[in-house]
Amino acid sequence: MGPSIFVKGTIADPMSRIGITTVVFRNQFVSTNPNVVTNELTLKDIPQYYSERFGIHNLEFWSEHFESREPSYLKELKNSMVKEHSTLINIQVDTPGKDMSDPNDGNSELAVQEIKEWIDVGKFLGSKMVRASFMHSSFDEGVRSLKILVDYASSKGIILLAENHFDLLSIPENHLSVAEQIKSKNFGLLADFGNYPETVDRYSALKMIAPYTRLVSAKTHAYDDNYNHTSFDFDRCVRIMEEGGFRGIYSLEQWENGPLDYNFEKIVDWMIEHVTANLS
Repeated sequence: MGPSIFVKGTIADPMSRIGITTVVFRNQFVSTNPNVVTNELTLKDIPQYYSERFGIHNLEFWSEHFESREPSYLKELKNSMVKEHSTLINIQVDTPGKDMSDPNDGNSELAVQEIKEWIDVGKFLGSKMVRASFMHSSFDEGVRSLKILVDYASSKGIILLAENHFDLLSIPENHLSVAEQIKSKNFGLLADFGNYPETVDRYSALKMIAPYTRLVSAKTHAYDDNYNHTSFDFDRCVRIMEEGGFRGIYSLEQWENGPLDYNFEKIVDWMIEHVTANLS
C-alpha cells in the first residue's frame, strides 16, 4: 500500500499509513530469543497475525528473523503475504561484523555485497524498500557505499533507505547531508524516532529530515505499568513529520535494552492509537 488517500482533509484509511516491524515481537522469534517457549513466531506467521490481530497489512521484516534466503523458503514467505493481501514495505538489513563505512581490509566492500544480496531478497518478495546499515567509521566511505547500493537498488526497482541507527547518521547534519548528496528517486531517509543520543534534540532533528523521509520507524522505548509511553513525546514526533510533509508509512517499533516483560500487543495498540490521532 502507498501513501494515504485524502478526502476533504481527512484520511480515508488511516491504517493504510501504518505498518509493523517484526522487531516489536523479537522475543517470540528463536533467532532473537533462543529461550522462547510460548507463542513462538516465524516470518511466515506474521502476515496472518498482523492482519487478524491488528488489521495491518504493511509489513516490515528484520533481517535477523529470516530463517533462510533460499528461493524455496522465500517463495513460501511470499505466498503467506499474498494470502493475506499484505505488502512488504521494507527489510531492515543488519550486517553484523560488516560496516559499509569502514574502509579497512575491504570491510565496506563485504558490507555492500551483503546488502546487495538482501536487495535481491527484497526484489523477490516484492518489497518496496531496503534499509542499509551500518555507518560507524568514515562518513565519506559510507556515502561512497550508499551510492553504489543506490545504483544497484535502482536496477531492481527498490528504494534504498539510510537510517539514523545510533551511528554517524544519528548526527542530524550527516543524515541531511546524505539526502542532499544522493539525489535519486530510489533513495531516501528512514527517520527513527528513538535512535538519537541524549546530546541530540530529536524534535529538531526530525524536523530537519522530514522532507527527505521515505519511511518512519515510529519507535517507542519505555512504558509505565498502565502502558503509557514515558521516554519522549511520541505524539509530537508524529506531528513534526506530518507538518514536514511526510505522507508515507509509520512502521511501529519498540526497543528497550534489557529483559522485558511487556505485553507487546498492548504496546502496538497504543502506537496505532497515537499515530492515527496525529495524522494530518
